[in-house]
Amino acid sequence: AVVSTQSTGTKREGLMRSRIIGAKAAVGKILIFLDSHVEVLTGWYSTIVSRVMEDRKTVVSPVIATIDHTTLNYVNDKYGGIWGAWNWDMTFQWRPIPPREQQRRGFDESAPIRTPAMSGGIFAVDREYFFEIGAYDPGMKVWGAENLEFSFRVWMCGGAVEINTCSFVAHIFRRNGLMLQTVTGETALLQNTRRLVDVWLDDYKDAFFAAAPANKNAEGGDVISRVLLKQRLKCRSFSWYLREVFPDQPRPERDFVGFGQVTGPGETCLDTLGPGVGHQVGVFSCHGKGQSQLWMLMVSGEIVNNNLCLDGDGENPRKVVLYECHGLRGNQQWFVTEDNVVKHGGSGKCLTHDGRFLQLLPCDMKDDRFKWQFASMSEDVQKKFYVLYGKQFGYTTREEQAKQAAEKKKLEEELAKKLAEEEKDKARIEEEKKKKEAEEEASRKAQEEKQKEMAAKEAAKREKDEEEFRAWRAQKLKLEEEAKMKKDQERRNFEEEMKKQKEEEERIRKEKEEEEERRKFA
Repeated sequence: AVVSTQSTGTKREGLMRSRIIGAKAAVGKILIFLDSHVEVLTGWYSTIVSRVMEDRKTVVSPVIATIDHTTLNYVNDKYGGIWGAWNWDMTFQWRPIPPREQQRRGFDESAPIRTPAMSGGIFAVDREYFFEIGAYDPGMKVWGAENLEFSFRVWMCGGAVEINTCSFVAHIFRRNGLMLQTVTGETALLQNTRRLVDVWLDDYKDAFFAAAPANKNAEGGDVISRVLLKQRLKCRSFSWYLREVFPDQPRPERDFVGFGQVTGPGETCLDTLGPGVGHQVGVFSCHGKGQSQLWMLMVSGEIVNNNLCLDGDGENPRKVVLYECHGLRGNQQWFVTEDNVVKHGGSGKCLTHDGRFLQLLPCDMKDDRFKWQFASMSEDVQKKFYVLYGKQFGYTTREEQAKQAAEKKKLEEELAKKLAEEEKDKARIEEEKKKKEAEEEASRKAQEEKQKEMAAKEAAKREKDEEEFRAWRAQKLKLEEEAKMKKDQERRNFEEEMKKQKEEEERIRKEKEEEEERRKFA
């Protein structure tokens, strides 16, 4: 059973309450919700219903193709190769199915896609299960954010959301979207999104507020009943959802250097100025709603909006456009300094604007025209970013500069200490040298004195010896003289004696001769 009205009597209930009223009135086991502006294709019904019957906790959406809103012709586009995702401003988005999910499906195009979120306009769900997990949030009004709230709740509270690739329903997408009625001074979408964030995002609320700062002041109303529902169903955390259901989703604490609204020169904000590849990017008044002003500076150096990358042409300074991300860096590589200057990898120029469109001009780090402030910066990812690309861009962080300055100071202090120690050693060596020289001088003087003393002693001894020698020699000479005189005297005495003896012998001889003569004559 399907209830397609959005009003009861004269009271407008809005999409969510109307669907709840329809679901309560339905008597079938399975609910199928359809927008009115759709066209179903052959075989659409049985495949999604059979899947719900296989697993009552699985919510199933068909492949949603497009009907051209101007010609009403069916557009056979790539919707079979995409799944439901979302940006951090909580806007739904179609994205290509990542390799991880393709591998899980065994690369079988007919296998169901376990999608992180559904567009919400067309799906099948077990009726009892729908009410068990809280149906739609009755506090949401008119239209908007209910699809993400329902998708998060199903996944986090034990169910699953799938796209059945064998079921096709074509849908007319309005060019300018749905104009929302203002509710108590704020749009219903802001109020609904705030309710979603307050109940389900847990520690990731700050990521949403960085992406869509206008929602900080939005009033979501009383969400106590939905928080109690979350507790009663023992739902898992949003961290679990990101880790287990949607690990491919870029996260601020892991993948973003800068994130959210980017305020530029003149208090304007970086803005796509319209969707589409090749569209020239510029600035616009800051509106705080994310979408065209939701930017992500990835750790890879890409600046991304809605899966398109900011692409700069260094040869044409006015040609800064959105282009499909190619992952080759070059014209899509950007570097943001700690002073919020955005440098372009392909040209080395810096990002500014002419009041309307972005420009790439020679950098002036002190010129405020080149300063861009991301709403949120991840310190840990930023450090990783500077390690990866700081050298390429010739940039040294303040922390690294402080570290280098500290190291330089430490080296200077160590050098000063070493020099002081060397000076101290030099002074000590000089002192020791002087001491040694003094000791040597004293020793030399002492030696000289000793030598003088020894020389004096030797001279005295020599003088004494000479004196003794002279005395000895004089004595010797005296003795020799005396001996000579004695010898001469003895010789004279001997000669005298001999003379006397000869005279005596001559006398005796003469007497004998005389005696002989007398005898002869006698």
